[in-house]
Amino acid sequence: MRKSLALLFLFVLSACAPAGPATQPNDREWTLLSADYQWIQTLRAAQKPIPPGAPRKQQIEIVLENRQKLAPTYDAFLAKVEEYHDRTNDPRAATLLANEKILLGDDYMNVLSRYEKALEMYRRALEFDPTNATAQARIDLVQKKRYVDMSAFAGVKAGMKEDDVRRIVGFPREDWIKQVVQNGRVYAVWIYPKADGGASAIYFDNGVVYHTNWNAAAPPVK
Repeated sequence: MRKSLALLFLFVLSACAPAGPATQPNDREWTLLSADYQWIQTLRAAQKPIPPGAPRKQQIEIVLENRQKLAPTYDAFLAKVEEYHDRTNDPRAATLLANEKILLGDDYMNVLSRYEKALEMYRRALEFDPTNATAQARIDLVQKKRYVDMSAFAGVKAGMKEDDVRRIVGFPREDWIKQVVQNGRVYAVWIYPKADGGASAIYFDNGVVYHTNWNAAAPPVK
């Protein structure tokens, strides 16, 4: 009798125990995450825009400032989505996460010129969504941008402005731009890595190209 009562007591306890987090995709959690995402999009829309024709330095400053302001809310949101995805394997979460990694990768590639970091983001996007054609296309593109192309570099001529150079060979990393002010003039050099480990350089005087050097730095001795 006592044994039967004990078993009954355990059964009642197990029946009353709260259920754990859902392990299948469910609309209740996804609706809440979608509402959070709409808030993220609202915050993005209110961010400081990059003015047309803004110089390189200003573009970088605006992107980094916007990212810093959004980071606490954004990082917490992504953590929630990743936890939900890992727990439920909801394809909706996978698509959202892949798209967000692509957006991050685009900033690294197009503004900061951190090609290795961009590649990491695009590959992460494919992990979430292996069929994502945009992520694969971005990987192909960033692979081409990682190193300066000789034929493209040859198209940079004296007298061109920064925007002309950007269209031909892209921007270098922000920490590969050196600048000095002398006698009221701004002299700058943009440094580009080459596939052989060396580097090329483009020199500016007040934002106008006055010299280029394909072999500005020799490749490391093996």
